[in-house]
Amino acid sequence: MLKEDYKNLMLETSKTIGSVILDYLEPLKKENQELYKICLELLKKRIGTFETRAYLMRFSFEMCSEKKWTKEIVHACAAIELELASMYYTNRIFDDKGGKEILSQPKNQFMAAMITRDLASQALTKACSKVNYKTFIGIKDLFDEINKIFYIGQFFEVSYNIYKPSLKLDFDDLLQLYYKRDYGVNNSFFEKIGMIGAILGEGTKKQVETLANFGKDYGMMLQIINDIGDFVPPKYNLGTEEKLPEDAYSDIKHGKLTLPIIYSLTHGSKEDNKLVIEALTNPNIEDHKLIEVTKTLVRNGSIDFSKKTALDFITQGKKHLKIFSKEKRTALSTMEVIAWTNRYYKALSKFKQ
Repeated sequence: MLKEDYKNLMLETSKTIGSVILDYLEPLKKENQELYKICLELLKKRIGTFETRAYLMRFSFEMCSEKKWTKEIVHACAAIELELASMYYTNRIFDDKGGKEILSQPKNQFMAAMITRDLASQALTKACSKVNYKTFIGIKDLFDEINKIFYIGQFFEVSYNIYKPSLKLDFDDLLQLYYKRDYGVNNSFFEKIGMIGAILGEGTKKQVETLANFGKDYGMMLQIINDIGDFVPPKYNLGTEEKLPEDAYSDIKHGKLTLPIIYSLTHGSKEDNKLVIEALTNPNIEDHKLIEVTKTLVRNGSIDFSKKTALDFITQGKKHLKIFSKEKRTALSTMEVIAWTNRYYKALSKFKQ
């Protein structure tokens, strides 16, 4: 698939579900205009962008069903985006992300999270309008599991996957803790999307399992790339709907042990890690020192190690898809390639000496 074809499919997916999402929010307008705007804020930004989760839902369905867009799968995609919005609103509170204006009213973010979560559940029910009761309960359980596992992952992230509680762990233990956290906050979501799309498409047991594994590996790869992006200084970071330029270095300033940091702490020199540890323990560290952290991670191989690990998950994902014909799997294979060829790598190459 050509890059332009992929882009068109992604935008078609986003625009099609965008109007449906706005319909779900419409009753809030009559209830309270201010509340409507709070819940709309993040979702409105995403309409017409690259919504990979909705895209995965759509093509997991199409690969198994032999059908194109249906009314039901559009609502399933809308449910996934509303659920994601709910996660983003709460994540802003946990990670102090979103900018000063948004963070000045954290209670509003919490309310937006709860409302969009309920709207996501409504959309999922409409998506399942033509399936039998047993199938609906199975899909609903998977959807609820997304939410539960996300907050379990958040618990591990804020309680264990941070610098001070993990001081005595070795590389392998840190890696396992990192993967456990990532499964909760990201990979499980993609895994369940693949499963739900395949079930709605009446996929075989093997197809459901395959798309679950693909989603899980894709989610892991995407999380690693996102971690790498944390070290792109705002000057070079054009931003995405998931990571604003002003959120650069947010992870390290919160003491989070992302993959580049884990590698540096366990494989880098003491001299390298003096500044890394300062960034992990001092949220008010000066900007010029953070740029030096980026240079350190590029120089000592931490970024390259993370890139290689992300590539390993891409390779696994491609292997999973081989049960489908080349024609069927091309939409998801292209999605992997596009994620891999991201602008973070190009920006960080500027710091190679």
